[in-house]
Amino acid sequence: MNLHNFIPKLLIFIIVQVHRTNSEGFYGTCNTPFSCGTVSGFQYPFRRHQDPTQCGYPGFELNCDDPNPPTINIMNITYRILAVNPTNQIMTLVRGDMVNSTCPLDLVNTTIDHNLFDYTSSYTNITFLYGCPVAFNPIGMIGSLACGSDGTGLVILAPGALGPGMCKASVIIPSLDSIGFMDPMKLVQVLQDGFDVRWKVESRPCADCTGSGGQCVYSTSTRLTKCACPETSLLGDSCSKLNKTEVSLSPSSSSSPGINFLP
Repeated sequence: MNLHNFIPKLLIFIIVQVHRTNSEGFYGTCNTPFSCGTVSGFQYPFRRHQDPTQCGYPGFELNCDDPNPPTINIMNITYRILAVNPTNQIMTLVRGDMVNSTCPLDLVNTTIDHNLFDYTSSYTNITFLYGCPVAFNPIGMIGSLACGSDGTGLVILAPGALGPGMCKASVIIPSLDSIGFMDPMKLVQVLQDGFDVRWKVESRPCADCTGSGGQCVYSTSTRLTKCACPETSLLGDSCSKLNKTEVSLSPSSSSSPGINFLP
């Protein structure tokens, strides 16, 4: 074999094989859509904690514990997912420390990662005020709840997002119902109904991928949503585009093929 022709083909083979080693096996390794705990309808960008990391976008790992609803950790707070709407990219959350409690057990404000999520427009804040002075009566005060393990801790409830002020601590909780939480008799149910957030991961790349017969995966090298396809081990934007850019390794090629490596 002519050494001049052999070396370029050998280099092409090595490069392609390295790229395939990095991405091969992605197609078929992720289940989508899938169920988690008692909730169904999950798909990319979500993944179960036991799934390969490429199956979901960072920050969307789910803990599935049948027969309970799934949980997700956002900004070091564990939330239960009560429902998911993939079409509108909305999920309903309730703080894990309020699932079986009328009051937050962890005295930290409800927070979400605004790089990944936003509150929907249909929510309002309610503030739990702990350790307030006797006869403390903030403007718009809703009422009070007995909190703590012995039920003796009196917590004042007020609308809006308030700091502790004269009290020892405040915890801000979003609510879906801007009217119902004003009724102390309905407050517990309103809080346990949770609140909605909308995830911000762009849906178009994944839709283009699945529409071409591929499966959405996360590329750690590009930090983007990419497409895994059954016909090739390369990753691209869609299977139709990958099929047009496959590399020919035929020994009969008279010249080195043009290579378009997709991330």
